[in-house]
Amino acid sequence: MTRFLQWILPGGFVTGAAYYLAQGGAVDGVAGRILDGYPPVVYGGAFLLGIFFHRSRVIIGVAALASLRVLAGSGRIPDPALALAAGSLALALALLMPSTDRGVRAPAAWLQGIWVVVFVGITLLVTAQLSGAGAETLLTKDLIPGTYLIPEIVVLAFAVSAVPAIVTISGDPGPVEKGMFWSLVCLLLAVIGGMNAPTGGLFLLAGATTLGLSVLETSYAMAYRDELTGLPGRRALMRDLQALGTTYSAAMVDVDHFKQFNDRHGHDVGDQVLRMVGTRLARVRGGGKAYRYGGEEFTILYPGKTREDTLELLDAVRQDIEDSSFTVRHWPRPRKKPQDDGKKPKPKKRSEKRLSVTVSIGVAEPSNEDSTPDDVLKKADKALYRAKKKGRNQVSK
Repeated sequence: MTRFLQWILPGGFVTGAAYYLAQGGAVDGVAGRILDGYPPVVYGGAFLLGIFFHRSRVIIGVAALASLRVLAGSGRIPDPALALAAGSLALALALLMPSTDRGVRAPAAWLQGIWVVVFVGITLLVTAQLSGAGAETLLTKDLIPGTYLIPEIVVLAFAVSAVPAIVTISGDPGPVEKGMFWSLVCLLLAVIGGMNAPTGGLFLLAGATTLGLSVLETSYAMAYRDELTGLPGRRALMRDLQALGTTYSAAMVDVDHFKQFNDRHGHDVGDQVLRMVGTRLARVRGGGKAYRYGGEEFTILYPGKTREDTLELLDAVRQDIEDSSFTVRHWPRPRKKPQDDGKKPKPKKRSEKRLSVTVSIGVAEPSNEDSTPDDVLKKADKALYRAKKKGRNQVSK
């Protein structure tokens, strides 16, 4: 359910709200008032957010959507031609989705913008050179009955753009990738509703809104979520601790012998360990929620549960991590640099190791003497120390 909400909010909600307003004449009421005064604020605000937070893809997407709205507002360009520009833009943005955001001064950001402008410009230029039957086939064939005129080439452009867009979001997309996906959905709805119609302007505005909100969502994630493990970070932990009542338990989790592990296998493998542990902790049951506290330490909060209630749950977490293992693959490196004798070195086989780790856990709850969140965490940390002193790989209270 949480993953579903992460997908829907905020882009899906904005798109759904725009769709609702576009139905049954609502666009002439509330939506009409929105289109009268808010577009400069929305487009300008989203554009400035992209600049301030160095999100080049957001800057390009918002600028492109605003440009389409200006062209449609001029009333001089027919819907089929605007739909063609929208289809070309959808394909350009979809191909841009897997790339990385840059600051406005970075050459890569300018290349991203030039790519979109050139792609859309060449498409329109080639189409403008067509005449007679060719132009009629491309720009006047209605493929979706009951909608504004949608040329065949526009349908094809949106169909092709769906491929890179779906591939990108099927992995582990960030807020900007999700925002771009929903902006493409809004762009398609704008084409279906008519680029020159009020509904078209409403959906273009919704697309820019999703892009602007994706920047805010990214900023929130950077502040409250740990980038390596994907778990909420320490700031989120302290915020959630303040919202708890008087009955809860806090557990401190520490990876056993992590420093020696890092020294022996390298920091890259150490990061793999932390990601693996974070993945297991994210699946904690019993109403618990895991956080990355810092370094190799994690925290689990159990709202409404006493310390005794969590012991069995925590031991199940500890056992799950102990039973898990992962493969470390690396190329063996010689201790000394080989001398260049003109001979091509023989390729060496890549070595593989199966590694496993254990964790020690300490758990505590509020008491009359230790009632503040800081006190509870300190008690849990002392319990964690006792678990390590007893031999590690165990839960202590």
